[in-house]
Amino acid sequence: MKYNDPFEKQWQDKLKAGLTKIGKADLFNDIIEHIQTDDRVEWNRQLMTLLSANLSEAEIKLVMCSCACLAPKDNLAHIRDEYVKTKNIPHVHAMLQQQFEIFIRQYKKLDDNQMNFLRENGWGMAGKLRDNVIYATKIPKDFHNYFSTDDQSKKSYYYCHCPRIHEMLGKNEKTIDANYCYCGAGYYKDLWEYITQNEVKVEIIKSIMDGDDVCQIAIYL
Repeated sequence: MKYNDPFEKQWQDKLKAGLTKIGKADLFNDIIEHIQTDDRVEWNRQLMTLLSANLSEAEIKLVMCSCACLAPKDNLAHIRDEYVKTKNIPHVHAMLQQQFEIFIRQYKKLDDNQMNFLRENGWGMAGKLRDNVIYATKIPKDFHNYFSTDDQSKKSYYYCHCPRIHEMLGKNEKTIDANYCYCGAGYYKDLWEYITQNEVKVEIIKSIMDGDDVCQIAIYL
């Protein structure tokens, strides 16, 4: 089934491209043919079942990474250029953190205490750098509502960024295979591959799909 909104069409086009890249283009046609539900969340559940039946776990992760929403490159070009000159990961990581802080303070209307919380816990685009690994914890999509409730199901709903699945959160519904969240991890993979001009590996360390409080991704540089 194809949704009418442009975002869904774009997402499914990226899914098709990801399957084509690993030599499984025909699987996309099978997915469209076999998943007939009009329920968006159920569509994604069935998608992950089909991927699990036909792909290795490594292939699933690559395909889902290819579906990610990506950071605009105009704001990253100067960081990439600095890395090309210096090859200094801590330096460019600090540049990314500074840029993120300027943006997120204004965008989410955060105060000093909230900004300190993000820094100390490695929440946001830059994450925390340890040796050559970055541990990035996503910030809640609805930041202020997330921190205003103690209801865990509501927290999950306010936390999740994905418009394709987050509607199931807060309803105590069955969750989706956490490998789906490599779609979100692909954001960081693309970001650091752009900056370093080298392939990087990403790994989901925590996911609200697995009952964790946050989604955390390790980026191996």
